[in-house]
Amino acid sequence: MKRISFVVSIVILAVVAGVGYWFNTIEKRDFDNSSWLSSPGDDVRSIQVQGAKGSILLETVKGGWKARVPSTSDDITAHALPDRVAEYVQRITEIAPYRSVVGFDRGGPEAYGLESPQLVVTLSFAKANSENLTIKMAPADNGSVYAWSSRSPSLVYEFDKDVLGLLDVETGWFLDKRVFQFDEKAITRLQLLQPFGSSWLVEKRKDGYFFNLPGYLKDEPASNSQLNLYIHSLALLRANSLVMEPVSFDNKIPSLTLRVWSGEKEAPSTVAFYAVEGAPDIYMGKSSWLTVPFILDGQSVAQLTRSAFDIQGRSVLKLDIGKVARFIVMHGRAEYEMQRGEKSWRLLGVEKDIPGIDMFLWRFTELQFEALPLNNLPATAMPLLYCKLVDEKGGALAEITFYADPKLPQGQCWMKNGDGMYYPVSSRLLKDLQGMFPANVSSADG
Repeated sequence: MKRISFVVSIVILAVVAGVGYWFNTIEKRDFDNSSWLSSPGDDVRSIQVQGAKGSILLETVKGGWKARVPSTSDDITAHALPDRVAEYVQRITEIAPYRSVVGFDRGGPEAYGLESPQLVVTLSFAKANSENLTIKMAPADNGSVYAWSSRSPSLVYEFDKDVLGLLDVETGWFLDKRVFQFDEKAITRLQLLQPFGSSWLVEKRKDGYFFNLPGYLKDEPASNSQLNLYIHSLALLRANSLVMEPVSFDNKIPSLTLRVWSGEKEAPSTVAFYAVEGAPDIYMGKSSWLTVPFILDGQSVAQLTRSAFDIQGRSVLKLDIGKVARFIVMHGRAEYEMQRGEKSWRLLGVEKDIPGIDMFLWRFTELQFEALPLNNLPATAMPLLYCKLVDEKGGALAEITFYADPKLPQGQCWMKNGDGMYYPVSSRLLKDLQGMFPANVSSADG
């Protein structure tokens, strides 16, 4: 008899275990999750998120979304990213429960942790007479997540544990951290201001960017390539974090101020960076686009700090290569004269074709000065090589002299064009010319 009772007990336990397994697996797979939520719709007007990671109210405004974040004194308003808001609504719609419980069969919301939920999301809609949608979620003891929806108030839903990670997000995830807001193609002026460093103002004209300030560079060309790259970096600039508390900038002098004018707007997009006492690796920023202060690391601010020299058009020689008919090189006691032919350059005197001359001419136009030029050549400089570029009529297009100077940084030499100034330039072109045209060989020797 005892053996029969034991067998019966084993059978009952097996049945109970089987039912539990079916409830937790087959039931989960076959549950019709369409009763969770139909699509909230495209007319969402606001979203309020209250979770363990913070609270935020997102509201539609003309042209986008704004965010309100509670602070110690008052709500802070910031720009929200429309794509992030749309993604959040989509997440709410697409999450799928694997089970529902009818009628709070365990005694009410408190039995599921929904009386004090970890996350509450409330959506309102623009459509007239639309009721708000409220969602509550709380972690369950078994590792899953319980949820409740105001659209099905008599049901409790069970979700996978990852659902809270999808919906209980940091408030900063929604926020637009762009430091500037402008159209790169519509820039008309750009200004950099420093209280104790180089400051400049450039404006875009028909032929590119030109200096307005400083005075000694007024109407001088700036480097279009350098400025286009700089403007692009400003457009991509993002704050490391936003400061969601009131900050006073009264009586503070910014370490760096940037102003960007675009289109027909009279007021520029402005950003100012302030040093933070006791924190040399970060700066506090104030932007005309962002409605709250922000933090940016010191390395990024250093990369934004450019002198007038950095953006100056530093080409040493302007030359129409197609007009050069003869190329003369004097190196030591050797002299070489090359004549342009139909297909190649020919070394006169030995009637020998010389390759690479057009490349040399192009490299002359690519030379840039590495520091400010001088009116007088230092006493330590010595002439090394002379080049003369002549047109078809015998007129000199350029007369270039290279000088060595032990006091220049390694890899640099002086260069002078005609009666102009002395420019410190890369010595790479000089060395290549010296290699092609040795000092101890005459043109007659080839």
